[in-house]
Amino acid sequence: MASSVTLESDHGFWLIVSSIIIYVGLALSTARYHDSLNRLKLMTRSALVGLIHDKTMDLPSVTYDTGEATTLMSTDTDSLDGIAEMIHEIWAQVVEVLIVCSHMSRFVAKHLQPRQKAWNNATQDRIAATGDMLAAMKVIKMLGFQYDLIRRIQRLRNTELWKASKLRLVMLYYAITDTETAFTTMAILSMITHPANMVMTIVPRAVAAFSGFERIQTFLLQKPLKAYRETLPRSDTHTLVWDPSSGHLTKPGPAIQIRDVAIGAKDLLRNINIELAVGSFTVLSGPTGSGKSSLLRSLIGEVVPTRGSIKLLSHQIAYCAQKPWLPNGTIRNAIRGFADMHDAIGPESQEWYDKVIEVCCLAQDFASLYDGDQTQIGSRGLNLSGGQRQRVALARALFARCDLLLLDDTFSELDGDTERIIFNHLFGSTGLLRQLKTTVVLVSNSHHIVVLGNYGIIDQGPWQTIKVKAASLAKFSASHHLSENANLSASFDKLSAQLRAKDETEVDLTRQTGDPAVYKNGSILNSQDIQLIDKQLPTALATLVTQIFKLLMQIVLLCVAEKWLALSLPICMAVVYVVQKVYLQTSRQLRFLELEARAGVFSSFLESGLETIRTFGWSRAVIRENILRVDDSQRPEFLLLCLQRWLNIVLDLLAAAIATSVVAIAVGFRGHVSGAQVGIALNIMLVANTTLLRLVENWTLLETSLGAIARLRTLENTTPVEGGKGASLDPAQDWPQRGHIQLKYVTASYQPENIALKGLKMDIPAGQKLVVCGRTGSGKSTLLLTLLRILELQSGRIEIDNIDIKQVALEVLRQRCFITVSQDPLLLLNETLRFNLDPGASAIDETIIAALSKTGLSSHFSRRRTADRIEEADSIEETDTFGNFASLSERPILDQRMSLFSELSAGQCQLFAVCRALVKASFLERFGIKPIVLLDEATSSLDSVTESTIYRIIDEEFTTKGHTVIIVAHRLGALQKYMKTGRDAVAVMADGRLQDASLDLQPATFAKTIYA
Repeated sequence: MASSVTLESDHGFWLIVSSIIIYVGLALSTARYHDSLNRLKLMTRSALVGLIHDKTMDLPSVTYDTGEATTLMSTDTDSLDGIAEMIHEIWAQVVEVLIVCSHMSRFVAKHLQPRQKAWNNATQDRIAATGDMLAAMKVIKMLGFQYDLIRRIQRLRNTELWKASKLRLVMLYYAITDTETAFTTMAILSMITHPANMVMTIVPRAVAAFSGFERIQTFLLQKPLKAYRETLPRSDTHTLVWDPSSGHLTKPGPAIQIRDVAIGAKDLLRNINIELAVGSFTVLSGPTGSGKSSLLRSLIGEVVPTRGSIKLLSHQIAYCAQKPWLPNGTIRNAIRGFADMHDAIGPESQEWYDKVIEVCCLAQDFASLYDGDQTQIGSRGLNLSGGQRQRVALARALFARCDLLLLDDTFSELDGDTERIIFNHLFGSTGLLRQLKTTVVLVSNSHHIVVLGNYGIIDQGPWQTIKVKAASLAKFSASHHLSENANLSASFDKLSAQLRAKDETEVDLTRQTGDPAVYKNGSILNSQDIQLIDKQLPTALATLVTQIFKLLMQIVLLCVAEKWLALSLPICMAVVYVVQKVYLQTSRQLRFLELEARAGVFSSFLESGLETIRTFGWSRAVIRENILRVDDSQRPEFLLLCLQRWLNIVLDLLAAAIATSVVAIAVGFRGHVSGAQVGIALNIMLVANTTLLRLVENWTLLETSLGAIARLRTLENTTPVEGGKGASLDPAQDWPQRGHIQLKYVTASYQPENIALKGLKMDIPAGQKLVVCGRTGSGKSTLLLTLLRILELQSGRIEIDNIDIKQVALEVLRQRCFITVSQDPLLLLNETLRFNLDPGASAIDETIIAALSKTGLSSHFSRRRTADRIEEADSIEETDTFGNFASLSERPILDQRMSLFSELSAGQCQLFAVCRALVKASFLERFGIKPIVLLDEATSSLDSVTESTIYRIIDEEFTTKGHTVIIVAHRLGALQKYMKTGRDAVAVMADGRLQDASLDLQPATFAKTIYA
């Protein structure tokens, strides 16, 4: 009898030990399994983001869509996070449940994929539209388009929610079951609950995630940029070479050789033949749209010729684009490029850096900046003026010390003095580029001239050879001059007219309406908060409520089965409370760090400097930098996943303790506890552990989702709102009728210590054309910003037709009172041609078509760009060289996306802005409104022909019709013939004050003003 009791005691002891081993083993093995899955998940995401970013480095810049890449990197890669878990769960459990349960999910999965894909596409459209708006915030405000774009984005958001509802309707429909199906399902799941649950959820998730896989695959399979440039044999560039055929010493071979090249499917340029010697200085000249920038971009490999060959002595090319791209970082890092990633900053490197800074006249700018060359540039260079951006880009090109330097209108935004100094430092007789024997190609004029027009080269060669054919140059610009001397600075006054001198843009408007940090695209476009609200919040809330009720019922059943376990309930509740408190507090902080780290990865995808990156040969360095950013962004998430594993193992160990207690009670109270009670308790314990784990996890997800709502509310509440209070006046429907402007002692500033306008008093009669000029920092552009109320007044008032504009709502002021043509024309490539010209959908087709014809752009938009060719649009016919429409009956071309058309040149972009102004004016005229026209350096980067065209259109369509026109300009030569004595005026500003205002517009006086 004693031996029997001892044997039972031994069995009971080993039963308890076995329970400990089993449940602790389950906890540890489950934690190890999920840790491996998490590592695989992060590696998968890193690989996908890296692949997408690598692909962007190989895509043609004209087809690269930042909105698409950003959506792929965020929404689509997130949808593939669980692929690894799905694969492993399926192969382990599919045999057990496939036959029984596969039919339950087959039909659901079929309906989820297209709806999930439609939702992702809608999300991409919204993100792309938001990115376009943020990138051009200043211009949009000046044009008064922010309200149209807000409504546009809201419509896109509504569309996104509508498509999301279709997906949820499918989920809701299949959540409803009849009685027979419910009981049958319960019978099946009672046997294979966990495997069946995993299979039924994994298959639809996998099918839905496949849409993200398809989108990523489509993106990765796009054709890369074709490599077509060849390399010329290198010779000693410092010595002469013996030519046996001629018996003379000759110069070394060419640095650039172009043979029979044609560019564009419609041959924008054809039969191009150019040969440039090593160390030469060559300038491309021609009217707007003649192909200057296209030819330059063909040299850097961005525009593929349709025929012919391009050979370069070296592929070490430095490039300054027409609109310079600067990465978000410090000025010093932007100038050094990626040199710091390869070389230590030694004395030689620092000496060269200082030399470049001196040549580009940046030392004075650094002295005026608080952090010097460590100043943050901001997103797309928001913290720098236009001239500073160009000089930093030029310094970057010089610092690279490449054999070939390409400058695309690099001096267009510099004031005359700075331009003269830099030009002499670079191209003078002792200039830096002459010393380096650098081959330079500049879009302008110099020793070797290439004049483009009529689909090809009109003239080319040295100035001494081509000057007898000056007529070919005169028809493009009467002000095109070249120096005949080696020292270009001797006749720089003439050359500066061609190089379109203008002063730098005023201090950026965002410093007044809000720091540029407000418009950090990476943070704003990080769509994870929206994803949390759209996808995670509803699921987490529903699951949390379900798990709470499940846990309560399971606790009741457990206590009924094992009454002694009720004694452990307070201890378990205390443990769970401590665990969730530590977990929630830490997870919240890690979640915030994760979102912040991801913003840096978003920023790298939003950069638009592919041409510059590839030209400098920085692609590999940029890819490595992106990998580092991805690694940094993954660290907080990895720690968060580790924290979740800690939560799992703690709760699993708690469940192991309770399960062991159940076994111990059964062993200790043999004969008093039935086997059925023990079995029920153990089964409930396993289920309750899973329920408790899901409850804590979904509580965390719910809190994270609510945190996303809180962040959006914080963004809404803390972001400065322009306009403030006081817009209490509702002017008449036809205000303004005349356009009489009165500035009464106006004082305005960007920063308290920097007064931009100082007690400015000015009276601008209705119908007057006022040209405002002055040197850098005189307050010209600030004057326009105060009229548009982008910069609010510190004191004084501005009245238009005797109404204080401060009392007028911003929407009314900018949409009805002003028509603005800005220096940076707004183009939304993801929107239609109609929306770009008429975002308010207020104009009829005839008005839009007439505006396109007046600006000569109709022929351009009669061509649609496809992958391989440019095809004529069926709905538009060209009838003459100005591209007038032959028929007004078919106009689907207006509803095509801008990205489908050939890229606009800089001059065509400004003509497009004028076209938009004509459309808006036509609409307002129907209500008797006579808006005031503002031109903010609108012609600073244009050739004289396009400049004259714009001024002619302004004169014919606005000035002669009685509109008040204010033109901020530095170059006034083209304006002279459109100024009327006794009506128009020139105002010269200096130091925020009106220095001189004159109505005497005799030729001598006006010429004196031009060069003042």
